[in-house]
Amino acid sequence: MSRRSSRKREKEHREKPVTGRRERMPREERRKQLMEVSRGVFSELGYEAASLEEIAERAGVSRPILYSHFGDKHGLFEAVVSEQIALVREVVAQSLMGPGEPRELVENSMRAFFTYVRDHPDGHAVLTRDAPVHISDSGLGVMLDGLAKDIALVIAAQIRAMGLDPSPAPIYANALVGIGAHIGRWWREHPDVSLDQVTTQTTDLIWSGFGGLTEAAK
Repeated sequence: MSRRSSRKREKEHREKPVTGRRERMPREERRKQLMEVSRGVFSELGYEAASLEEIAERAGVSRPILYSHFGDKHGLFEAVVSEQIALVREVVAQSLMGPGEPRELVENSMRAFFTYVRDHPDGHAVLTRDAPVHISDSGLGVMLDGLAKDIALVIAAQIRAMGLDPSPAPIYANALVGIGAHIGRWWREHPDVSLDQVTTQTTDLIWSGFGGLTEAAK
């Protein structure tokens, strides 16, 4: 065999893809992938039925990789929930900060929330599924309370701008979170209902409470 032929075969061997070996990802990229896979598994199976084995298999990694990123299933679930809470907080708060009449702001907030439900159905499913008590008390419940408090601050600022007592703001904020969670879950199962329809109908319901404030301001 000539030296040229030998070098050619060696080059072809080096260029052949290696099968059966996992592709190494940068740590942050791997974490993002694991979060996406986990979100799908938790939304599909729920916390109790979901297993690290299932998540690892779907992600194409070993369980130690999951442990190195999240510690355990509890830590992984809370990471997924935290990500979705932050996303909801951002879109709803932004919708309430813009200019507009009070009813328009309510409608904007509901449209922003339902747009989140439409674009992130797995994330909303994770937030609205029954979570274990130890996580509801220390994780999911606390984060949802934090979301309601953030929204309450924005609503209170809007009420003050109307020259009214902002003390009802926490009630309205928790109503927005609760109604959004339950109607959003129903809407995921009824995709024939349009975004405009679910937004308008929910706004009309909520406005029956907010509307009293505007009447008092006249």
